[in-house]
Amino acid sequence: MAKGGFVQALKDAVLVEKPRINAQVTFDKKLIMDVFLLMVAGTCTALQGAVNGSMSIHVNGGFGSWLSFAFGSVLLFIFFIIDTRGGKTIKWKNAFKTAPWWCWLGGIPGAAFVLFITLFIPYRGSAVVSGITICAQMLTSLLVDCFAFFGCNHRPTTLPRLGGMALIIAGVLMVALG
Repeated sequence: MAKGGFVQALKDAVLVEKPRINAQVTFDKKLIMDVFLLMVAGTCTALQGAVNGSMSIHVNGGFGSWLSFAFGSVLLFIFFIIDTRGGKTIKWKNAFKTAPWWCWLGGIPGAAFVLFITLFIPYRGSAVVSGITICAQMLTSLLVDCFAFFGCNHRPTTLPRLGGMALIIAGVLMVALG
């Protein structure tokens, strides 16, 4: 939470300021790679929903979601082993002592996401479900930034950010109703 507590966070929630052009953005190789990898992640999210939705037609939706997590967990475990040299680079005692309780629950929203897209895509369609979830992700992200939840840096909700959110909502409505 922002310094000064909840009341100060509310006061800082919506800040009217001049739009910043390229504020703290430098176009270097790292930025280009970051954008590329995030686009790959977004593509994977859309593909995951479509594939899981198809799986739910052939098996129970809950089992399809579990299966998706099982295969994904294998890939994440391989990455974990490579990244941490078998867990040797992690200070386990420190992690258990210093990490807030909610850090250990991050898989629960991810599981809910996979379950819901698996259940809804077969009859709502990939574009509509993806649009609604992206809209919800952006709205939630604005709140997380605005109130500095979960140790994130505080970024006030400015008029340009609210305008961007309105455009996302309008886009989702156009896709859903079009």
